[in-house]
Amino acid sequence: MPLIDIVIPNYGYGRYLPQAVDSIFRQQVEDIRILIVDNASTDNSVDIAKNLSRRDKRITVIARARNLGLHASCNEGIDWAKSKYFAILCADDLLVDGCFHRTLPILEKESGVSFACGAELVWHENRPFPVIENPAAGDWRFLSTRSFALERSLPSKVLFGGGAALIRTSDLKRVGHFRSEIAYSEDLEMFLRLSLNRRAAVTNAIHGIRRVHGANLSAVFWQDFKREMVERKLAFDSFFSHEAACMPGVEQLRRSVYRNLGKRAYWSGLSHIARGHRPAGFDLLRFAAELSPSLAYVPPVDYLVHLPNPLGHIRQRLGEVWSRH
Repeated sequence: MPLIDIVIPNYGYGRYLPQAVDSIFRQQVEDIRILIVDNASTDNSVDIAKNLSRRDKRITVIARARNLGLHASCNEGIDWAKSKYFAILCADDLLVDGCFHRTLPILEKESGVSFACGAELVWHENRPFPVIENPAAGDWRFLSTRSFALERSLPSKVLFGGGAALIRTSDLKRVGHFRSEIAYSEDLEMFLRLSLNRRAAVTNAIHGIRRVHGANLSAVFWQDFKREMVERKLAFDSFFSHEAACMPGVEQLRRSVYRNLGKRAYWSGLSHIARGHRPAGFDLLRFAAELSPSLAYVPPVDYLVHLPNPLGHIRQRLGEVWSRH
């Protein structure tokens, strides 16, 4: 049985595939398999993937005749997996050197941990490639379902994403497939399920690089904060309504998570208004009140302490208002 199986879903990112595969091989873990699932790309992705497969027998290629979507590709990878551990790497993203050597000891030692995840760094490809200096081991935190859900509903100093995680395959098979109705935060919804009655291991060490370019599938969400918030709430809705429905204290946890999301929407709304985007700002304030009605009357000042640099955040927003006047 292989140690790690990695699925690479791809649509039209043939130019990035060699770099993604190379970032896997640079982990220096020999006992791996790679499955590239191509969703009927219209570029030369399939030719590039097959060339990579010919060069290394650990690579398998599935070339679909029609595009079935990202979820179908990831779910096909779950069905294909037979390793001890599993990872998903989007074709336009990269793994950081040494990330498997940091996560594997955690999963090997801590049998109650279903996945170990590092941070993702956002890299705009028109800028110089980042220099990353991670500690050899990493400062790991072990989170219960409640702690993980609350942490993911608050702003974080690091970006959390599926491309920086190594998952125990047996747990993945247990919780099942990605849900097609979760369009944007499917990795969050999956990790919530994986954390139930288990633990999540999280470190601030950077394990993945999320490439930003003009063709990103998620670009529409990055440009619309309200939509991003709605999609994030959908991930929590799904978890609370299904797997966590009988979890002790689930309603209190749901209220706490929604209040955290509401606080985020509240301050983003004020920021939009301060920068002159009044309709979008007031829409976010209304959404915040829907998530937690008390936010319509009491400003959530306590939320600011969770920002990576609260004073800098306030100065930046005040500067934006001043520059407009």
